[in-house]
Amino acid sequence: IDWKKVKEAGIDFAIIRVGYRGYGTGKLVQDPLAVTNLKGATAAGIKIGVYVFSQAINLEEAVEEASMALEMVKGYKLDYPIFIDSEYSTSAKDGRADHISTAQRTAICEAFCKTVANSGYRTGIYASKSWFMYQLNVAQLEKYHIWVAHYTTATDYARRYDMWQYTATASVPGISGDVDMN
Repeated sequence: IDWKKVKEAGIDFAIIRVGYRGYGTGKLVQDPLAVTNLKGATAAGIKIGVYVFSQAINLEEAVEEASMALEMVKGYKLDYPIFIDSEYSTSAKDGRADHISTAQRTAICEAFCKTVANSGYRTGIYASKSWFMYQLNVAQLEKYHIWVAHYTTATDYARRYDMWQYTATASVPGISGDVDMN
């Protein structure tokens, strides 16, 4: 990513993936480009937040994911929250966390967010509109920032949200390939 070109294109902020948990093995992995992207976006004057793609299946793994994110952002000024990304692992829906209960998934998001909040950072949950409606008890999570993905020209997500991701197929100078836009 050429972050200078991204900034010149009018992009004000980026939510950068700092890690993910393998959907098969459960191994927690730091994103190999996280530091490069955090440094590049910051140097270009782009506001940043971060997220972890979760495949946690228990509270301990949720805390581990949050702790990794907290370690990764040391030394950076975050203008946006640290998010947990809760969604199916693949279109085949064969990931280790794809079939846990709504109550388990909600508790995992809560544990992640509490860990982050207890460290003094803003935190929240990223998920699709349908995921918030059917795979999480969103009423328990609305005290945190809500980042909803709903690919349309005008979202009809009926609950409170803080950020709306409206496409995954945008084009931005400085980035090759499709880009999510919020």
